[in-house]
Amino acid sequence: MKEDGMDERRIIDGIKIKDEKCLIEFIEAYGKIMKASIVKTIGSRNELVEEVLNDSLLAIWDNIDSFDETRSSFKNWCAGIAKYKAIDCIRKENRHKALDLDGLSKPISYEDDFDLDEAEDILELLSDEDRDIFVKLFLEGYKYEDLEKETKLSKDKLYNKVSRTKKNLRLKLGGTYE
Repeated sequence: MKEDGMDERRIIDGIKIKDEKCLIEFIEAYGKIMKASIVKTIGSRNELVEEVLNDSLLAIWDNIDSFDETRSSFKNWCAGIAKYKAIDCIRKENRHKALDLDGLSKPISYEDDFDLDEAEDILELLSDEDRDIFVKLFLEGYKYEDLEKETKLSKDKLYNKVSRTKKNLRLKLGGTYE
């Protein structure tokens, strides 16, 4: 610990006993460092930065006993928690984008203004397994929970598989890999 080690020790001890005054001091002393770590990871999207900062503060408040001063400084430990919370936020955001199914809010019905021949051509680009999953999800209206039981793949694996397949389809169809 540095010259302000006494203050740092007092803050750590205060957080351990859940002293809210110490939490306020902690935020004043380390909030900017944590925010910088978050912004470096996710950019300056203010609504997300504030959400991740709050999640980070709560994680530190709840897990202060995990801090080990023999492994890192308190400042670095706090910045690390903020960074990993920001990474978690990016993962969650990407997962929600995959769940969005590119704007489909309902399964495509045969009455919709949709070229089924074109859909069949696109589906031909997929492996049999991926084609089966896409048909069930996007044409027949299955839910991920139903497919999870039928395919014996976890919901997370299905989300990842659909997301990767959609990205690869975009590439094959002349788009970009987003």
